[in-house]
Amino acid sequence: MSVRRLAIAVPARNEAERIETCLGRLVDLTRDARIAEACVVVLANNCDDDTEGRAAAMARRHPGRIVVAAAALPPERANAGWARRLAMDAAAARLAAPGDVLMSTDADTLPAADWLVRTLDHIDEGWDAVAGQARLDPAELRRLPDSHRLRFAQVRRYQASLDRLKAAQDPSEPWPRHFYEGGASIALTLGAYRRIGGAPTPPVGEDKALFDRVRLFGGRVRHPTDVCVVTSARLVGRAPGGASDTLARWAEQAATAPIEGLESLRADGRRPPFAPLPQETRRARALARQPSVLAGAA
Repeated sequence: MSVRRLAIAVPARNEAERIETCLGRLVDLTRDARIAEACVVVLANNCDDDTEGRAAAMARRHPGRIVVAAAALPPERANAGWARRLAMDAAAARLAAPGDVLMSTDADTLPAADWLVRTLDHIDEGWDAVAGQARLDPAELRRLPDSHRLRFAQVRRYQASLDRLKAAQDPSEPWPRHFYEGGASIALTLGAYRRIGGAPTPPVGEDKALFDRVRLFGGRVRHPTDVCVVTSARLVGRAPGGASDTLARWAEQAATAPIEGLESLRADGRRPPFAPLPQETRRARALARQPSVLAGAA
């Protein structure tokens, strides 16, 4: 059994309303004998609210388990890419051995209680990085208009069917799996982080860019369905081009609008490597059009 240190990076900008809930969840996560030590490193960047103060109050209540830093990023670096990079660098500095695990999540996200131990299960199997699965907060979804919730349910069905089609073309990773690679649930060994030269810093899409770089350097990325987080369904976020902007774009579309092509809606303008064939698109769209319970969009 490998015993490791873990460090969790949380970039946070103007998250005073959510940061205490997020940190409370992180310090209460289930641990086992494989975890020698786990700490949370918060980077409050370019905040004009009390994010830093509330995070610092949590750090005082949990000494040694929460570390808070602040950064005033210049305009050319005031973006999600640099915020994630600085947060992950600060967290990596708390680790030592190549097998230690560097993780990251967002301040509007609540990992499942077993987030740490399930991640370690896959690292112990030899994967260099783990991309967890994110679901939208069902309570926040229920507060959205029915038209928005219906659209999200359609998108979810469509993407789930595409996942099966993509998985059939990619035998390198066992099923069940997903294809989400977002900042809400990132994990990789310290050795892998050092090999890639730290987190990439594009202004948007920094999470996908990190996993792309792990693969570029020969690393193996696991996309398990048992590593889960719940993230905000808000339509106005903190990072331009982030998840909230994508959700807002989906919500603006009419429920009867075509769904095919949504897999290419990436804020950085790049298309993913998988392009479904016309017949596969029709199959995926047909599934998405089936009647569904609105609450199933969660």
